[in-house]
Amino acid sequence: MAKKKVTFEEAMTRLEEIVDRLEREEVPLEEAVKLYQEGLSLSAVCKEKLAVAEGSIVMLRKEAGLWEETPFAEEDMENGLQK
Repeated sequence: MAKKKVTFEEAMTRLEEIVDRLEREEVPLEEAVKLYQEGLSLSAVCKEKLAVAEGSIVMLRKEAGLWEETPFAEEDMENGLQK
């Protein structure tokens, strides 16, 4: 059976419902595990959709001449981790 493709917004809404339910209610262990598993799947969907959107934005910015890649200097990363 093929899964219905969900939008980013639908996945986020369902993920928020799952988190809310697990935080607020006493859920039987089996059901909690199923909800957790569904949440992981939804999280992966969201991550994938965000990566695609980010790639599109990067491409559009490059095409428009607005993209500047500046790698982090080692010193900058060390300072960022210390904050």
